[in-house]
Amino acid sequence: MPIGKKYTLVFMICLLLIQPSCKENQGQKSAAVVSEVDQKEIVLIPAGEFIMGTDKTDPENTQQRIGTIKPLYLDQQPQRRVNLEAFYIDRYEVTNKEYKRFIEAAQYPDYPAHWVEGTYPEGLADHPVTNVTWAQAMAYALWARKLLPTEEQWEKAARGADGRIYPWGNEYTKGMANLEIDGARQTAPVGTYPKDVSPYGVNDMAGNVMEWTLDWYRAYPGSNYQSQRFGRYFKVLRGTGFQKAGHYFLEAYRYAFFRTEVDPDEFFENVGFRCVTPVTKSGKP
Repeated sequence: MPIGKKYTLVFMICLLLIQPSCKENQGQKSAAVVSEVDQKEIVLIPAGEFIMGTDKTDPENTQQRIGTIKPLYLDQQPQRRVNLEAFYIDRYEVTNKEYKRFIEAAQYPDYPAHWVEGTYPEGLADHPVTNVTWAQAMAYALWARKLLPTEEQWEKAARGADGRIYPWGNEYTKGMANLEIDGARQTAPVGTYPKDVSPYGVNDMAGNVMEWTLDWYRAYPGSNYQSQRFGRYFKVLRGTGFQKAGHYFLEAYRYAFFRTEVDPDEFFENVGFRCVTPVTKSGKP
């Protein structure tokens, strides 16, 4: 379990008072923007509408056949248009190396569960950091003067404005991303799968690891689906990560509109995160 939850809460409240700060990196193509604190490349997601959710159904009752508790697709309905303000999102998931830099700079006491003697396993510096709780992910985001993405922000960054079901389009091809049992069955260095890229140039949103979001697990506006799990109990994970076994290899869990919910105090070997940054009136972070 995480160490010192009271410390984490105080740490996060203090960091909320810090304003975002980023700078343009003129040395990289496409006028790339790099966030000043954690030095991560961030991608502009323009303001405007996008298609969120799905109207897909499960007429074959796959849920009953595989024995899952939650019906497929119902918590991702109805499909609707959502209008968002512009924002920046990290091009890649936060890595072990970047998380260690945060721990050292902030003197943060909670290490990822699989680290030994305060550091990540050898050879995993550029792999996404995993085995972190929601609070640990949020602490990093606030230190970096960012936030975790909302579900809406995450899905727009992954799908673009045309309603595609995968970051790269509407057809699934094995090997496009490190997801389910089709990939490495473990984390890979961020950016290893260059075809796993969204219309805006955001990488690894279909695979590698699932990602924490800011949001509690709730019904979508206009939804008729009811669940006892809705409310301020579980945080939402978005995306699909590598899998070693289980039902997550099904098509239903590959889509960019897929969402699942977990206890925010838990951590997993295939769950990490990335951050978002607001856009100021000048159009910059």
